[in-house]
Amino acid sequence: MKVEKEVTSFPVAYVSEEQALSVVRDGSFKEFVNFNSRLCVDLNRLCFSETDICENGRIFVEVIYERMPEMVIDVEEGVLKSDIVIHNPATDQVLYVAKNSRVFLVEASGKGIYPLVTEGESVSSNKKIFYVVTKKFEVRVISAGVSGVVIYVGDVVGGYELANKMLCVIVREENVLKLHRCS
Repeated sequence: MKVEKEVTSFPVAYVSEEQALSVVRDGSFKEFVNFNSRLCVDLNRLCFSETDICENGRIFVEVIYERMPEMVIDVEEGVLKSDIVIHNPATDQVLYVAKNSRVFLVEASGKGIYPLVTEGESVSSNKKIFYVVTKKFEVRVISAGVSGVVIYVGDVVGGYELANKMLCVIVREENVLKLHRCS
């Protein structure tokens, strides 16, 4: 009896297998890597498949989505430290972004934060990406500030602040490859 995979609407982040192995050796993020969930990415054909056997591509392994920014973004330089793949099951879109691609971080904090964009969405510099409700129940708007493709929208994890925080990561359109399923 064949069991279909459960479709979630939550995005999934993958890092290159080489990066995942170095993280495990380093010991800093090893509990955030799931070697049982793999994606084969063939950049020559611009396609992906969910398989362990990868003859013409590279293997990417799943990492905890909310921990992906701290694992792969060099905040001081504003670049990716590893190749990444983001899969948005809600839109069935898979995005590949290469190592050393410049990233733009947009942070929002407040009593309530409501994201207005999803992963894979193209944004212009004046596009609204968050509504923020303050402690005084005023509504603020956070705009992108840069044109590109959204590759991450999620909570900031690990802070001790009382306010909620969310992060949006944007990459220039030319640094993102949109992949389709291999046939």
